[in-house]
Amino acid sequence: MFGRLTVSRLLSGTRQFSTTRAARDAVRAAMVVQRDPIVIQQATGFEAAADQYFQWLEYRSAEKFPRDFYFKPGSSAERNWAALEEQRAAEWYFDMASKPAEKREEKVKQPEGEEEEDEQLGRERSTQQQTVAVQPRTTKADAADDLQSLERRLDRTLYLVVRNSAGQWEFPQGTVQSDELLAQAARRSLRDACGSGMSVWTVGKGPIGHKDSLFFVKAHILSGQAAKAQAADFKWVTREELETVVAADYWATVKDLLSTV
Repeated sequence: MFGRLTVSRLLSGTRQFSTTRAARDAVRAAMVVQRDPIVIQQATGFEAAADQYFQWLEYRSAEKFPRDFYFKPGSSAERNWAALEEQRAAEWYFDMASKPAEKREEKVKQPEGEEEEDEQLGRERSTQQQTVAVQPRTTKADAADDLQSLERRLDRTLYLVVRNSAGQWEFPQGTVQSDELLAQAARRSLRDACGSGMSVWTVGKGPIGHKDSLFFVKAHILSGQAAKAQAADFKWVTREELETVVAADYWATVKDLLSTV
């Protein structure tokens, strides 16, 4: 319904008022640009315990692994698997008295002449595994508390806010011009405030919420970054951080439009 609304239609009922009233009630469009989480949140407390329990339960209820089919007898792969199997078998999440006795399989002696070849294969696999390094969840931007970086708080949704001429933080916004759609006005306002270096995807052409004559349009950043030279000041903040920087009445308006992740 809001997709084809133009400023001329929205202001059709205010033409009888003075120019001062019309200026005050001018329709404005704000762009709520968000960066989605890059990594999943780490489970803690009960969630972590439940996740570990269900993984263990799936392991205990699975059919027996066909060891001889997949592993060469006496190979390093078989020994690594046996060590992992022994570690898993040691875990028990029920009453310890009910834990069944584990049947230990005798280790198969490695055929002569194959030990050196097997060790070489093991070293090659170890080298291949080392090439894939798991990166930490805390980035340099987190350590430096760089609020203008998109590489912070990777497990949270970040929102772009800019400082207006009055020194207050808000989403990039501007006045809707004649015969301009809300989504078009929001995109133009974002470009005017933060430059053209960002590629964003607008979620529909209609607003996700409004307060009086201010309409909010949602968008996801795809690439790029806000231009520091063009924006007076900007931040990428989480939901909780946004509450601390915007005015109380502004927060009351936008809090239900934001993700809790």
